Formats: sequence, C-alpha cells, structure tokens
Amino acid sequence: MLAWGGWVEGEETDACDNGDGAFDEAAFVIATEPLAGQRVQSGFTVKGCSRSFEGSVQWKLIARDGAQLASGNTQGGGVDGPGAFSFTVPYSVDARQIGHLEVFEEDVSDGEGFPPGRTVVPLVLKP
Repeated sequence: MLAWGGWVEGEETDACDNGDGAFDEAAFVIATEPLAGQRVQSGFTVKGCSRSFEGSVQWKLIARDGAQLASGNTQGGGVDGPGAFSFTVPYSVDARQIGHLEVFEEDVSDGEGFPPGRTVVPLVLKP
C-alpha cells in the first residue's frame, strides 16, 4: 500500500486530490514516483504534485560522492491550486550506486513563513 500517488487496495489515487482541503493555501512539493529504493536508469520519469511560487519546481540528481549528475526545472501547481508535474532525468554513471533525487521549490520567502517544499528520494542508479 502506498501513501501518495500510488494505489490503495488496488485502486489508483491522485496525489493532487484536495478533497480534504489539506493543500488549501499551502506551498509544497511532493514527488510520488519513483519510490524510495527503486532501481532506475537514465531517462527515468519523475511524477508528483506541487503548489509553489509561480508553479516552478526545481530538481537535481546527486551521486553517491555528492556530485550533481543532472538538474532542471518543470512546472506544477501555483497560486490557483495544486497541480501535477512530470519530467525525465537523464544521467550517466559508471557503476551501480545509491543516489538522491531532490525535488524542491526555491526559497523566495525572504525568511517569512514555512520553509520551501522539498522531497528527497534515495534511488539505486544503474549505469
């Protein structure tokens, strides 16, 4: 059973569902795929839901040694409410290793309010 954007008792769920109002006026970035510990290869797809300043979502893939393998940005939800995002991650490594995908909102709050949304997902990166 997955908590976000996966399935519950065999049924698909929507990570952006706001039926309970939890996302009202909240800034967040939630990556729902791939799952922590998943084995991935170059070109894997990342999916999730966000509500961020101007809908902007940043991402980076970090190697075991801390080197940045890839980075970019995409669009998700903004001032009008939560919205889904999806992007692919190309990278190159010589050996299988643990890496970390970081999906986040840049901090534009000038120190006011909550810290920006961030999801960090540990993955097994395949060459």
